[in-house]
Amino acid sequence: MNVAIVQAHLEWENVPVNLKLFNKRIAAIEGANIIVLPEMFASGFTMKGKERVAPFYEAVYQCMQEWAREKDALIMGSTVYFEDEHYYNRLLVAFPDGKILHYDKKHLFTMGEEKEHFTAGNELLVFDYQGVRIAPFICYDLRFPVWSRNTCGYDLAVYVANWPEARRQPWQILLMARAIENQCYVIGVNRVGEDGVGLNYSGDSAVISPKGDVLVACEPFADEVKQVDIDLKALREFRVKFPVLEDRDEFTIED
Repeated sequence: MNVAIVQAHLEWENVPVNLKLFNKRIAAIEGANIIVLPEMFASGFTMKGKERVAPFYEAVYQCMQEWAREKDALIMGSTVYFEDEHYYNRLLVAFPDGKILHYDKKHLFTMGEEKEHFTAGNELLVFDYQGVRIAPFICYDLRFPVWSRNTCGYDLAVYVANWPEARRQPWQILLMARAIENQCYVIGVNRVGEDGVGLNYSGDSAVISPKGDVLVACEPFADEVKQVDIDLKALREFRVKFPVLEDRDEFTIED
């Protein structure tokens, strides 16, 4: 299976411009089965501007459906969603046949006051695509291994993010840790550039193997797309040869 990671500069709270830019980036991708975009790829990670971004949800939704159909690929990325007086940081999963699944961010970034602006989700999303079992997460979720723990037998964990440059080392280390402890492939896609509140982003987007090796990585601070094949047969052979997941601790998560 071929995966494409799209590391990009984002125009602050300008959804129409970002959608046009991602349309060009995605049009240039060939042969990918899965295409992953950053967190809030259509606006940048905005909180105070959520009211301006939320009305574009249907446009983002439709673009992702079109991209998935045109590229015959699974497309993943998050945006702002509003429902019943609540705002959510919602990751959309668009299938080539038009189906859409979603995951609402569980862990809201307390230090950035995200809890003051968004409502947390409370359900994991794990789904199958072309024989691959996939679990998507959003940014700050990466710091919480219990939430990410591979109790559902997933093969691939996906983390979309707006993760600032000041904490780039934890981003890189935690992506590797999640891959090793969950014995799965991990995709981490982060933005680059400066946002509307002065934070800088280095990107450091990458695809990590179940053994913690970096299979491909974007150049820091660069607007670029990288593609790589992931080997599901090798993953399953590794799990048989070194079955650490069989010894994992059992637990349940309660609110």
